[in-house]
Amino acid sequence: MNTTIIITQALLTYPRVKSAQLARLLALCAALISMTPITTASAQVENQQIVELKAIELPELVDKSFEKLTFLSVKNGLLIPVPHQFEDIDENGQSWFKEGDTPLLGRKGIVDPHDSLFFRFADTGQRIDAFNSGFTRIAAEIQVLSSQTNEISYLYVSDQLSGFQYKPLTQYDQKAGIIKSDYFTLHTKPEDFLSWNDFTYRSYKGEQQSSLLDTLKFRLAADVLFNSATITLDNNDIETEVLAVKQGPIRTIILAKSHLTFASIPVVFLDIRFNVLPQQFNIDVIVEVPGIISTVLRNPQATISIDGNNLLGSDILTAFNPVTPTKVDGKMSDTETALLSHTVNGGESWVWLGTNAGFDIYTELHVPSNFKAPISLHYVDDLSLEEKPERFVGQGPNIGYKIHQIPINDTFRFQFDAYFSDTIKGVTPQEFALRIKDIPAVASQPIADEFNIAQDGANAN
Repeated sequence: MNTTIIITQALLTYPRVKSAQLARLLALCAALISMTPITTASAQVENQQIVELKAIELPELVDKSFEKLTFLSVKNGLLIPVPHQFEDIDENGQSWFKEGDTPLLGRKGIVDPHDSLFFRFADTGQRIDAFNSGFTRIAAEIQVLSSQTNEISYLYVSDQLSGFQYKPLTQYDQKAGIIKSDYFTLHTKPEDFLSWNDFTYRSYKGEQQSSLLDTLKFRLAADVLFNSATITLDNNDIETEVLAVKQGPIRTIILAKSHLTFASIPVVFLDIRFNVLPQQFNIDVIVEVPGIISTVLRNPQATISIDGNNLLGSDILTAFNPVTPTKVDGKMSDTETALLSHTVNGGESWVWLGTNAGFDIYTELHVPSNFKAPISLHYVDDLSLEEKPERFVGQGPNIGYKIHQIPINDTFRFQFDAYFSDTIKGVTPQEFALRIKDIPAVASQPIADEFNIAQDGANAN
């Protein structure tokens, strides 16, 4: 069903906003009055933002069916349906999979206060101020306050329009091994989505066009007991099984289990959620290191990194050199080597790579606050160094994180985030990170009176 809904003429009278919600919005607006006006670069960051809200912020939607809710936005006088995604939540606070080990919290397919709603900030719009003949019902108005522009934008919810089909913003073709959005395409091995091949980005205008990235690298290094040898396990020692794929209008989630094997013994187990969004991905990993590893290995250390493919001329900023960038030139400078001596403190673990050719990457590693193992930057700028598994010889550059002294007979969790952008120049990497992850203030109100909107019959099924 393709429906165009047109707004014209007479005014719509809104019911009174709940006093607590109005007070919240007014307080936030007052706090933002003195802020510096938003720059064009800041607006670009906001336009690529995916907003996640908990349904407790939207009480008018609680107890309604996911399938019966349609979100609408006013754009240039047209009230149009916009993509959105509700997700059931499990008892660990993550998106629920029936194929997973964690029970559902609440009711399947029904909006519970803890459930999540995803939408693009760019899809919010103007406020409805008129209506035409025809008939449908708007159940609620959602008011979204931008912390960057100081403006309120709007979404509308109908529980009487349904059947809209949205092209997913992200897709995973497991048979072909292709992960893609309108911005990037990532080829993986069909039997193992952690083995990356070609990565291309829509706006990149540099000389190299075949693949911007070489591969994603996992490594576990440890000393072998009873001798002086050191072993390194890598992607070739990982066995991965995809348990389920959840593909919605906004994001795709791949649920998988992996394990690393040494001497036919599984020594590390990984529960993985690979979240794919239009211009980012998040790898959420629960790591279990059983006690048996201590009978064969000691001092295990792990790295996770992205190997760039000959990205010469790129600028690198990190939490340890946040102002003056180093330059990717194929060899390690003293300044680059010095970056490796720092350990991550207070969660400051970000790395930004700017190609100066229409493609930037911002990455972060997140670990729980009670995780005590030291973490440092993993960085190699060396076009002559071969570090298998890789398709292109050289680290150009290889950027990521090293976890020292992995706890044995324990379970820990980390999340690796990567954000892709045409450019983030005009804002600092820290500002980019704050804005891309900002959760806008939200208030909602029911629309008590039915009002009319006209459907374009030529576009309806």
